[in-house]
Amino acid sequence: MLRNKLPKGILWLVLGGISIILLVPEAQAVPSFGRQTGMSCTVCHTVFPELTPFGRNFKLTGYTMSKHSKKPYEWPPPVAGMFQASFTHNNKSLPPNVIQGLDPQGSSKGNDNVNFPQAISLFYGGRIVPHVGGFIQGTFDGVAEKFFLDNTDVRVTATPELFGKDLVLGITANNNPTVQDVLNTTPAFRFPAASGVIALTPAAGAVIDGALGQQVGGFGGYFYWNNLIYGEATFYRTARSGFTQFLGAGTVTDTIVDGVAPYWRVFLQHQWGQHSLAVGHYGMVARIFPEKNAVDANGNPIPNLFNTRGVADRFADTGFDAQYQYLGRKHIFTAQTTYIHEDQRWDATFAQGGSDNNHNWLDTYRINLNYYYRTAKWGTLGGTVGYFSTWGSRDSGLYAPDPGDGSRTGKPNSDGFILEFDYVPWWQNTKVTIQYTLYNRFNGARRSYDGDVTDFPNRRDASNNNTLYILVWQML
Repeated sequence: MLRNKLPKGILWLVLGGISIILLVPEAQAVPSFGRQTGMSCTVCHTVFPELTPFGRNFKLTGYTMSKHSKKPYEWPPPVAGMFQASFTHNNKSLPPNVIQGLDPQGSSKGNDNVNFPQAISLFYGGRIVPHVGGFIQGTFDGVAEKFFLDNTDVRVTATPELFGKDLVLGITANNNPTVQDVLNTTPAFRFPAASGVIALTPAAGAVIDGALGQQVGGFGGYFYWNNLIYGEATFYRTARSGFTQFLGAGTVTDTIVDGVAPYWRVFLQHQWGQHSLAVGHYGMVARIFPEKNAVDANGNPIPNLFNTRGVADRFADTGFDAQYQYLGRKHIFTAQTTYIHEDQRWDATFAQGGSDNNHNWLDTYRINLNYYYRTAKWGTLGGTVGYFSTWGSRDSGLYAPDPGDGSRTGKPNSDGFILEFDYVPWWQNTKVTIQYTLYNRFNGARRSYDGDVTDFPNRRDASNNNTLYILVWQML
């Protein structure tokens, strides 16, 4: 199957990607931030979306730096676009129940899939008026075939002094906890920036690790003093109704937060010459109602009465992260790592019979090393080696056997490596990614992780979920 389908899928992706690039004149292929500041994309990014120290400061000051600083508003408006096309190959064909969950539109072609487009985005990125700016992204999902408000971060900033040192004060309104962060270690903009869309991923993940993206809206404040100390507190609520509803536009809200979920963030950063180092801490506490129409061990529906009684599950996430970056004239190196511990109190789910334990825990660890070589003639090329691991409490109620995405051991443990090659040509607005994910363990085991170990024709091993992913990413 691989010999028959892989070359054809890659051929269509390459031809489509070349067509996109040729149809976009270079003079028009400059993203809005570059048009607003008059600077090269490489000033803000190593390989997008990873930020340089300048890019981090640009974001912290509210995206407002502009060559038109004397104008009362930004004109022309900093509007830009993005087009993604991809090819995904799974090491073994996915079970029908998994394909239906990942691709309800029915476009999947088994274990080889070309998504053209994978996504199309339009965004307003830059200054609105002095001291006010934002990154507002609307995305058409080519797999789900829907349009929604994607990652959004709007800021109001001021830049006074404190003790004779520069101080940035800001207010942020955003719809994804950590999307406002400037280090590429926290979940919203961590490595990998993109991955296979019709592919299996581990069942377990911390709530702060993407579960609330576009499900919530938040408002908070932050400070950044002397290019050294950053602190933030933001409070999130469900984006289904009320004054945060617009931050979840186009997204079906199926994760309901009870009341307000506080998020906090602190880090220390030091820059010297071509080097920068940051270490930090972040966390969040969220009470979340269990999914409606829960079922018991026999598959019988359990009416969800807990929303009206105020009983919810509680998740307390605490994370620690670090990033080192070297920016040479030709050589760029970044090392990033993060660890998240989640304390889980399944008060509502346990009462409904959906979990074996009332109290569980889940840990996640990630580390990646990035190297890029940049020349004016050829552009930037290089890659990343990343390792990831998730482990936690055994709970057969939460992690039950199921074809493809289940766990016969009741454990959430998964780990593996991601190898990625990236190329950004000299015109800077195109990125080609070749990525391979290798699983050592998946949902609690290396062999027959999802069901009966004696069912050899249908059993699934961790390595069966290894995934090749090729992405053409065009900024407009």
